[in-house]
This record gives sequence, C-alpha cells and structure tokens, in this order.
Amino acid sequence: MSLFEFNEQSKTVELLQHPIESGFPASAAQLLEAIEASPYCEFQIDLALIRTLFTDSKLTLKPPFIIAKAIDATVSVRVDETNMSAQATFIAAQGGQIATFETVKEAIINAGVQKGVSGRAIEDFLGRQFEASAGESYSAIIAHGRRAKDGDDTRFVRLCATAQDRILSPQVQADGKVDMRDLGAIITVNPGAPLMQRIPPTKGEDGFTVFGDELIAKPGRDFSLMVMDGTAIDPNNPNVLVAAAVGVPVALSRGMRVDDVICYDNIDVTTGHVEFDGSVIVSGDIKDGMKVKATGDITVMGFVESAIVQSDSVITIVNGAIGRKREEDDDFTCVIKGKGSISLGYAQYSQVFSEQDLMIDKQVLHCELSAGRLIRVGKGDKPRGKIIGGKILNALRVETGELGAPSGTRTQVFIGQYWHELREKQSQLSELEKALNAKSAALRQARKKAEKIPSKQQKQLYLSKIAASDEQLLLKLKHVYRNKEILKNKLNGLLKNSRVTINELMHPGVELQIARDNKTFSRIYPPHLLRMSEGKITQTF
Repeated sequence: MSLFEFNEQSKTVELLQHPIESGFPASAAQLLEAIEASPYCEFQIDLALIRTLFTDSKLTLKPPFIIAKAIDATVSVRVDETNMSAQATFIAAQGGQIATFETVKEAIINAGVQKGVSGRAIEDFLGRQFEASAGESYSAIIAHGRRAKDGDDTRFVRLCATAQDRILSPQVQADGKVDMRDLGAIITVNPGAPLMQRIPPTKGEDGFTVFGDELIAKPGRDFSLMVMDGTAIDPNNPNVLVAAAVGVPVALSRGMRVDDVICYDNIDVTTGHVEFDGSVIVSGDIKDGMKVKATGDITVMGFVESAIVQSDSVITIVNGAIGRKREEDDDFTCVIKGKGSISLGYAQYSQVFSEQDLMIDKQVLHCELSAGRLIRVGKGDKPRGKIIGGKILNALRVETGELGAPSGTRTQVFIGQYWHELREKQSQLSELEKALNAKSAALRQARKKAEKIPSKQQKQLYLSKIAASDEQLLLKLKHVYRNKEILKNKLNGLLKNSRVTINELMHPGVELQIARDNKTFSRIYPPHLLRMSEGKITQTF
C-alpha cells in the first residue's frame, strides 16, 4: 500500500494516515526523504504541516493530510516606466503544467501590451523552462516599443570645388610625386554649371509604446536654397543651384555665390593696394605695407608680409603671415581679418581675427588671435602645433599640441569672453524687469483709486485705460522672462563648451581666463583638458 495518494481533482498529494498510527515514517526528515524519492518530488511541499505532524500531539486535523500540491508554471508581464519595453517573469512549474504560448499571451493581454511583441523572444523565453529547476524564476524582455525617429533637416551638397579646395589639394605629377606649388588651374565656373544640390528634409518615422500609443516623429526642418550673386535655380530641377555668370564659386551655408575674380602674381608697389568686390587670388606673396580688401574669398599661395588683409568671406594663406617684431604697445604690422574662417600655414607677430574658425597648420609666435568659435594650431583630429607667447583674446575652444614655451614666455589665453556681454545683458533685463514690476504696482494703486471715482462713466474710462496699460506690461514682462531664459541657456552652453585642449605639453608662464575665472600656471603639464567646472577652471588629465 502506498504511503501517499495523488488527488487528480485538487492536484494535491495526500498522506492517508497519521505517521503515529502506521509507525512510518518516524520523523519529518524521513517523510521528506520519502517525498523526494516519489514521483511528487517536484511538488510544492507543505513543510509547516509536516513539522506539525511530528511535533503537535494535540493535532485536530484528520487524515488525509495534504502534504504537497502541484503548482503550474506562471508568467507575469510588467511594462517599464517609459512604456517602451515589457518584461516577462517566469516561475517554473512545481509538479504542475508547463507554460505555453497561450500562457504568455494571456499575461501579455492582462498587462495591456498591444504592440512590439517578439515571437522569437517568447520562444526563447519559454524554452528556458526546460532547463530550470522546479520553482526557479527568470525574466526576459519580450516586447519593445519603437522610439520615434525624427526627420533629417534639409541638407546642402556642394557640386563643385572652390578656390580653398584648390589650395588644399596640390597636384599629383606624372611620376606620382606631389608638387606643393602646382595647385592646378584656377577654379572657375560658367553659366549653367551645377553648384549645389538641396536634399529635402525627411518626415521621420513614427514610433509606438508597447501599449500601442503612437509616438509622433518630428519632421526635419525645411530650408530653401539661397540664390546669391551670380547664381540661379536650375529651371529643370528646383533643388539644384547653378551658376548664372562666369566666376569663382564661393561656398555658403545654404547656397553658393559666384564672385568675379581678380588674379595677381604678387601684390606689391607695382600693383598698389587692392580693394575688390569679388574674390582675389594671389599666386605669390602680398608684400610689406600693402592692403588687400575683398568681399569674396582671398587666397594667397605664398606669404603675407607685414600687410593688411580683410575679407567678408574666407581667407586662406598657404605659407603664412609674418609681421615685424614689436614692443608690447606697438601696433601690429601684419593684420588678417575675416568674417569667415581663416586658414594659415603659420603666423608670427601678426594680428589675426576670424568671426568663425581660425586654423593654423604649424605654429603661432607672439601673435594676437581671436575667433568666434575654434582656434586650432596643428593638423588632424589631434593637432600638435605650438602657440608661443602673445595673446588669444577670445574663442570658444582652443586646440594645440603645445602652449607656451620652456623659457616661461608669457602666453595669455582668454576664452569664453562672450560671457561678460551675456552677463551685462542679464543685468539689463533684470533692471527692466524691476522697472516693469514697479509700473505694474503703480497700475494696481491707480486701479484702487479709480474704483473710488463717483462717476460711473469716468470710472469705466480710467479702468479701461489701466487695463490696456496692464496688458501691455504683461506682454513686455513675458518678453523679458523669455529673453532671460534664452540668456541663461546661452551662458550655460558657453561655460559647458569653453575649453582648452593640450595634446603634448603646457609650459610655465601660461595665463588662462575662462569667462570670469583666471589661473596662472608655473610648471610643465602633460596632455590634458582645461575647462570650467562649478565656476572654477579645472584640469583633467
């Protein structure tokens, strides 16, 4: 006769009589061993009852005693906080039924999951139960939402080279050697030549949560081609800009311009000063004392020697700019100023100002530099040029190999100086806000007085005027609050992005100011990054 009996209806294992009556098992341990050796070893055992059977002499329960029961596998599904994934948790069967696809499906429905369910993930999830021990738990992601993919903004692709491209691409000779002086023919375009193509914005792809909620994608921003001097829209393709005149193509952010071009071998006393409404290309040098001013690009394949060069566009000087040695208060004899980016081979005793980026291939000696964004001395992603002496008056970022000189030459670097202008604007807005609030308070007092006017008609007239003034004040205050928020974001962005990157060495004698904090360095430092952190200049090695 079996010690146990399995109840098919209740899925339980029953002990038919009390162990005292049968004399076996004699202890809870023996009973547990008997269960472990039976077909019911994986069932959920009622340990509390088993202990009671052998310890409680006044047990009121009567046989049969339910000492174990079959537990079916369970599956529960939980959605994460972002509603973008659903995780299923499995508890293996203890003598009961295994989980099936229908089990998981029911759990998914109960959790409200409607989209993004992976059939393969469910198969893998269910397959693991055959390796799990009774009652073991594990989890897996079985459903993923899809984040909305915002559309791409309009892109503009250049279809022709510019004079600067020519400078940066020396010609390869028949023998495979590169002649750095042979830059090929001057790049010009004829009417009808394609200049730039507009790639329209994309709408993006909508996403969804696992609950089935739609996530709307943000379409890309749409920009049109800018038709500048000497250009026109292709009559056969509204997304292509073509040349409308003979000249030198000049790249802009959302279009191109075709400039008239004037070419010189050298600019010296024989040519006189040059002021030209277009682009200027000099195959040689700009000599001492000369002035060159152009609305287009200025390209010099040689040197600029103690001359003044100004452009409303890009300036490229292949060999570099050299001025005469000067005392601290003397004016620079070599001045380069550009509204676009400036590229130089190297610079010495020169004043160089760019409203965009300033790129110098080799080194800077005792110069005064300024840029709206980046000053980089050296080539490549990790520039290794040198900045020795002089001043950097302003930039957002500075990247160089070495800063300063082993001799301790004083080298001053001021970056993020737009901070002072932004702070001044903040102060002005705060003063304006204070004045507007004072006027608002005065209007409140005027309203109280108007309420006491005996004449109903006169009272209404005054109240209407006060209401109109109050409405104007509110609009001005909203404008002030919006501008204050914009300024705050600009300041935070300026402090976050202002930095100096040293790729080799920083020597003694460097004086650094970022925004309003300044620091002087008196020893050599290895490669590191200088930036603002919690209002102070910090070094990260």
